[in-house]
Amino acid sequence: IALIMLVLMVQHACIVDQNKYKESDIFEEFETHQGFTILHIPPVLFKIVFSLSDEDKNESKELIDKIKVVKVLFFEEKDNTIKISELNSSINENIKEFQYNLLTRIAEEDNDISIYIIDKEKVINEVLIIIESEKDYLGLNLIGELTKEEVLKVYKLINTQNIQNIEN
Repeated sequence: IALIMLVLMVQHACIVDQNKYKESDIFEEFETHQGFTILHIPPVLFKIVFSLSDEDKNESKELIDKIKVVKVLFFEEKDNTIKISELNSSINENIKEFQYNLLTRIAEEDNDISIYIIDKEKVINEVLIIIESEKDYLGLNLIGELTKEEVLKVYKLINTQNIQNIEN
């Protein structure tokens, strides 16, 4: 009986873990569409990209070590692709479906930036950073355990030029 209980508990734990990852794949539906590039970046590469920051190296390293999965969506609107407005509408539906909460919006010169989070018990499990310009769209999905302050620090570390260079 103990062996059966152990097997059932392990099986349930595996199912729950798989469902958790599947629920968080906000970019999945765009993987086959024209104009999209979706990358699953190993956290090691993510650390290398952001190690060039002038911020305190130890603090940045500790912060980035908390990130377990990094997904990036690049989209550039062209004649043969969907429009940014259609993409925005679809992403907004996904944001509602996956129950993201808006943390903050930032307006820059050429970009509108939105930061969404999924938090449970005061710990942020998922961060979605969307950077939208007139013809380009960048989505960055981070999975790990962060606080709101750490999410904002991660945003400050992000240099969109470095991310766009990964695509090319």
